[in-house]
Amino acid sequence: MLRSPSDSIDTNASWAVASVALFVLGMSFGAAWITAIALKDIASEAGGLRSVPALASSLAWLGSGIGGIIMSLVAERVGTRWTVIFGSLMIGLGLAISTLGLRGS
Repeated sequence: MLRSPSDSIDTNASWAVASVALFVLGMSFGAAWITAIALKDIASEAGGLRSVPALASSLAWLGSGIGGIIMSLVAERVGTRWTVIFGSLMIGLGLAISTLGLRGS
């Protein structure tokens, strides 16, 4: 059966959702690379050693990978909605804790 042009799944709402999703993904995946770009600046504020922020970045990537596997198993048991709510709360908590980090003297 042929579809008429008015039966298209491409609506303004679907394009809006796709655009917002692309923006959110760009921000979330791009933010993780800030350590690689600003490694020298971060290291100079942390005492001059580049290994400290590089280790922190590596551990964050490792935690993200392991956490993704674990959360996929949790999502199968309790549902996606609760998994996303929990993840959102933990991101907010992590950002709040990061504001309490060590400051240079």
